[in-house]
Amino acid sequence: MFERLAEPYLVLDEHLVVVAANDAYRARFGAAHDLHRTDAQPHGAMRMQERDRLIHALVADAQRGGASVSPVFRFDVDPAFHGEPSERGHYWRMHASRLLAAHDEPTLFALRFEDVTTSVLAKQDADMAAPDTLAFALAQAGLGVWRIDFDREQVTCSERCVEHMGAERSAERIANEADTNTITPDRLLGENVAQFAARQRAAAGAEPFEMERLVTAPNENSARRWILVRGIGRFDHDGQLSAMTGFTLDITARKERELALDARADTERHARARSDALAATMDQFVTSVSHELRSPLNAIVTWAEVLQRAIAPADIARAADAIRRNGRQLSHMVDDLLDSGAITTGKLSVNRVPIDLGALAAAVAEDVRKQAEHKRIELRVGEMPSCFVMADESRMKQVVWNLLSNAVKFTDAGHIEIALRITGQHAELTVTDTGKGIDAAALPLVFERFRQIAPHSSGRIGGLGLGLWLVKHIVTLHGGTVHAFSTGAGQGSTFTVCIPRPA
Repeated sequence: MFERLAEPYLVLDEHLVVVAANDAYRARFGAAHDLHRTDAQPHGAMRMQERDRLIHALVADAQRGGASVSPVFRFDVDPAFHGEPSERGHYWRMHASRLLAAHDEPTLFALRFEDVTTSVLAKQDADMAAPDTLAFALAQAGLGVWRIDFDREQVTCSERCVEHMGAERSAERIANEADTNTITPDRLLGENVAQFAARQRAAAGAEPFEMERLVTAPNENSARRWILVRGIGRFDHDGQLSAMTGFTLDITARKERELALDARADTERHARARSDALAATMDQFVTSVSHELRSPLNAIVTWAEVLQRAIAPADIARAADAIRRNGRQLSHMVDDLLDSGAITTGKLSVNRVPIDLGALAAAVAEDVRKQAEHKRIELRVGEMPSCFVMADESRMKQVVWNLLSNAVKFTDAGHIEIALRITGQHAELTVTDTGKGIDAAALPLVFERFRQIAPHSSGRIGGLGLGLWLVKHIVTLHGGTVHAFSTGAGQGSTFTVCIPRPA
């Protein structure tokens, strides 16, 4: 009866040694061999080894009692024993059961091979004829699906995912390759995603992650697209992160709208900041101008009244000198204000002609001497060699005047020295004082408009805060440079102007 059974059968002992094989088994698979031997494996040894490992698992289950059934597996028989195999393969399911035996008889197991090829192929045909509902839904939603397998160090992805991430190979080509859509993580998802996934693996992070990636598609004229990448870890029974799965979604339209709104918000924010800064500057300007213009005007009015009542020649001379000094100060303030507006609108121009910078600086120093003597400060005029430069005479006078006036303003005792020297193709004018000095952190700010740099304990010092700002712009218009130097508060300061000499 055993030999006449229609389905292939094996009988094994508890050591998995083949005790018997029926005619159907020999017809299908050839001679039966000891499952522990690998040197006598028939055609397709590697596939046979896979089948034999499944047999081991089935028999182990049967030893614990009852029958066991294997999952469906594919096993191509040797055509030498059973004609030509099907092009689509043969599919089997194995049934293992323990045979009844007396106490003194050895334990045996029956292994039946059920050919399920017809039902499996029929199901495959039906699946191929009907669309994959999930895949269809994902495609309609525009989602790409990916999976990182850490053990194999590979990424498997759908065609839409490849399209999203701008892979170097087209989806059609990948689909036809032997690697079945498998490429490395950093190549598909980008180094940032792959590195993040590696860190997640090291930390065994269970939280999902999400990031946005800017992708340049290789086959769309380098079109740039924003792709949303989301994923979550998959853990094995030991709690180790073995894989990560996720999806990709093209969010270019949404991201571009967000970026446009962000850019517009940044522009509006910067505009508001500029407007607020301009308003604050204007308030400061109005306050400063009102105070500074009122001071010399009040002095002129007061000394004019004194002059009106004065009888002694000394009082008349003193009043006239004060009126002249404050009138000149007021005139320079008005000039600075007008020049400030011209610089801001780009209308300040210079008329360059050959001038002797040494003679010009010495003459301006004499005009400022009265201011210095009024504060009991010594004004020293150092070496003033004859040095011709191409410059606007009135503008250069303004530069020297502002530097010297600034030195007088911030010096309470000691001296001020102005000197000129020739260094190669440049004329170098220096103004040094023993005044309040400048902190190192404040040096870059001294040439800003409406800025006064002085120790906090000294209080506000008269002036519009335009002098050094005008000096810098006028010197720049002449192709020169101006620098400030000080060793610190109370250590005095030095301003150096370099003007190019004609070749």
